[in-house]
Amino acid sequence: MPKLLTLSDPVSLQVLSDALNERGIGFRVDNAGMHALMPLPDVMDISIFVEAEDMDAGQRIVEDLKLADNDD
Repeated sequence: MPKLLTLSDPVSLQVLSDALNERGIGFRVDNAGMHALMPLPDVMDISIFVEAEDMDAGQRIVEDLKLADNDD
């Protein structure tokens, strides 16, 4: 699964997760629990991965929601 986005905001994570779920896009979230316990920017950021075939659709959702990935 390629990485779609890195976030440091749990609210943005929820909004993005809801949008991906609504469109039936398979995704995985890494470090959400650790970020909740230790919200250290750039250390415990939340990573969202999507299925390779859904990457274009995922990127369009990110653009529509005006979310930015500072790392990639």
